[in-house]
Amino acid sequence: MPPLRRLFSIEPLAQPGAVIRLDPGESHHGRGVLRLRVGDRIAVFDSAGAQFAATVQGVENKRLVAVLAEPLAAAPEPPIPISLYLALTKGEAFDSVLLRAVELGAAEIVPFAAERSVPTVGRGKDMERKVGRWRQILLSATKQCGRVRLTEIAAPRPFNEAVARPGAGSLRFCCAPEVAAPKFSELLCSLSVSSARSLAIMIGPEGGLTDAETAAARDHGWHLASLGPRILRVETAATAALALVLAALREM
Repeated sequence: MPPLRRLFSIEPLAQPGAVIRLDPGESHHGRGVLRLRVGDRIAVFDSAGAQFAATVQGVENKRLVAVLAEPLAAAPEPPIPISLYLALTKGEAFDSVLLRAVELGAAEIVPFAAERSVPTVGRGKDMERKVGRWRQILLSATKQCGRVRLTEIAAPRPFNEAVARPGAGSLRFCCAPEVAAPKFSELLCSLSVSSARSLAIMIGPEGGLTDAETAAARDHGWHLASLGPRILRVETAATAALALVLAALREM
C-alpha cells in the first residue's frame, strides 16, 4: 500500500473522531495538486508533533474538511536539537540547504549575513516574502521526509548577532576551511556529543568567513572545525556537517 499523502494542520490535532479544517493554502494543495476527493485517506500532522490518519469529508468555504482516525507514528527526531547557522548565499544554493537540513533533522535554521554573503534579501515586504517562501520550502520538505515537527526559520540577522546569540547550543561548531582546525568528526567524538543538551553548526558563505569573523566565533565559544582539505560548496558543507553529527549521535 502506498504511503498516505501528508498535509499540515495549523489547528492542534487532538483525538480520533475530531473534525478539522485545513487552512486555505493546504486545502488548495490537497484539492488542486493532490486531487483529493471525498472519502480519500490522508495523513495530517501539526506543529506539536501529532500525526493522524484522516478521511476527507468535504470542502467548506474553500477549506478541506477531514475527520481524524487513528494516530500515526512519525519519523523520529534527533536526540538533541540541532541548529544550523547558515550564511546567506545565492538563492538556489540556499534553498537546497533548506531541503537537506529538514531531511537531516535540523530543529532550526538561523540565516545570517556575513561580510562575503551575496545580498539576497531586501527589507520590509521583500524580506517577509522571502522568509515566507523559505517556510514553504521547509514545510514541503517536512511532508516529504516523514517528520512532523517543523524546522524553524526567522529573518536573517547580522553575523555579529548570530555568533553571539544566547542559547545557540551547548556545543557550537564553526566549520572553517583552516589547515589548523581539527577535523569535525574528531571533535564530535572528543566532546561527547551524545551528552550535549543541544548543538549548533555554523556554515559560512561562498568564499568563507573572514579572519575577523572566524576570530569572533572562537571568542564566543564556537569550536573551529574542518570538513576536510577540499573546498566545498555551501550546500555540500552543510549536508556533510549535519550527516557527521547524525553519525556521531548514532542516527546513521
